[in-house]
Amino acid sequence: MIESANNLFNRIVDKFGDSSNSLLLNGKTSSGYLPSQPGLIESQDAMSLSLRTASSDSKGTLTGVGFFLGGAGLILFLLDGLFGKSPGFDWVLMLLSFLMVLAPIIWEVSRPPHLPIIFNRRTQEIYYDMTGQLYHATWDGIEAVAYEYKMVNQYSGSIVHGNLEIILQKFGDPENRIAVNLSGVPAGKRLPTLVGIWEYLRCFMTIGPWFDETGKKTKSKTPFIEKSLRSGGVSFLDQLRQGRKLPNRERQEGKGISGGAFFYWVDSYFFFPMALGMECVQRIDRLRSKRHWPEVVQERLDPNGPTTRLIDIEESYVEQKQKERDELHERMRRVLPK
Repeated sequence: MIESANNLFNRIVDKFGDSSNSLLLNGKTSSGYLPSQPGLIESQDAMSLSLRTASSDSKGTLTGVGFFLGGAGLILFLLDGLFGKSPGFDWVLMLLSFLMVLAPIIWEVSRPPHLPIIFNRRTQEIYYDMTGQLYHATWDGIEAVAYEYKMVNQYSGSIVHGNLEIILQKFGDPENRIAVNLSGVPAGKRLPTLVGIWEYLRCFMTIGPWFDETGKKTKSKTPFIEKSLRSGGVSFLDQLRQGRKLPNRERQEGKGISGGAFFYWVDSYFFFPMALGMECVQRIDRLRSKRHWPEVVQERLDPNGPTTRLIDIEESYVEQKQKERDELHERMRRVLPK
């Protein structure tokens, strides 16, 4: 078990044999780097900031495939209706196409949403849900480890990867701890970028909800924050829409249309059904996410809720829940026949 960020830092140095590509950071003092936009921000306001996880970014993939196959089936249905000679087959094809579209989205939406990592300024806490288990940490005394490393293979050569990790403990079981990555997909992340992401989070938690690109506190939302929120909201569907505009942009620049721009334009239509399916599921997930947090977290995300931290109520909360379970078991024992 990794007990602390310092313990994690020592393990990383031992594994890679070099401390020059690793930094131990803390939430009290500045690292000397300027804040940089995480690109994973799902929401940010005066009360809290939430970061998407890798699992939430991949949510909706099955629905996207269903939209892609179902869309292709509907096109074949129309073509068969216009030129085909098998009227019985085309209605079967339409039914299968609708099933391909509806079945995955119903299944994925019925499952619990992937919850973000939440930074609560009001109680100075961090919350994370892992398969229904609540993990948390207080900002007071928080430390993080930023490190980069290289992955080498015969196909892509050497690629730099990087992680920014903190240690969280399980609610109700403080000895159960995990390392959580705050920086998203590791590929291409360099150490200065990781430290900049930490500075962004540190500024939010310690300076205030709004600040500029130098980390200086401001009274209202700055263009720097606005840009960060926009970059965090870019989805696969948005990327395809941008790719659709690329040939026209190159034409206006007088350079002609490159092969890359042409393929981006083709992909923007080819993968559109898949991106649309993913977007639908992820938007529904975000709308449902707050209701799926445990009651103790929902209360603390309420502007008028309690200000006590989870670590302050952990022992009494666990005792109360155990007492309720014991009372329930006793009632069941009395009711059920012997």
